[in-house]
Amino acid sequence: MTQIQSFSFNFRGRNSTDEFGIRANSYDFILPDKRERRQLVPFRNGTYDYGAQWYNDRILRLRCIWLTSKIEKMTRSDIREIAYWLSKKGNIVLDIEPDKYYVGEINNANELIAHYNYAKEDIETGNTDTTDGEFELNFVCEPFAYGKLVTQPIEEGINRIQYKGTAETPCTIILRNETGFDVTGIQIVAKRRN
Repeated sequence: MTQIQSFSFNFRGRNSTDEFGIRANSYDFILPDKRERRQLVPFRNGTYDYGAQWYNDRILRLRCIWLTSKIEKMTRSDIREIAYWLSKKGNIVLDIEPDKYYVGEINNANELIAHYNYAKEDIETGNTDTTDGEFELNFVCEPFAYGKLVTQPIEEGINRIQYKGTAETPCTIILRNETGFDVTGIQIVAKRRN
């Protein structure tokens, strides 16, 4: 697990810190496993490998903390609003990686209320030696990170478009001649990202 400074994240268009007092202080960011396609063959050593080209779901693990200033004022109704926010599938944008987003849904919101209760109790008793205000959110996501839609006007010469996602994506090229003159000599070469 990579350790970094705390950050907020946006899920389904809502900010974790601004609205709910939740910050993430680390996250799991490992490539998803490839689906193996191997078969045992009688009277042969090892297995026959058909080649793994498809990926399993990505698990995005966010280790989160409650902000004391927010949790002091929270009510049970606020917790229900958080549960509603986390209850559906949506886009996840990490503030430390604003040019990418993931598509996923929460897998384990059950422990959220227990950790809220511990954190609230610690604030009321003044106990600062505990880490019970920490909890983990596991999002089951599509395997790849997606980049934002890139729209770029074509200029004379070589045009290069930078796409920051990790998914293989289709490319749509729309050419409009708005000059009223004939256009000739256009060449389009599409290359995959290496």
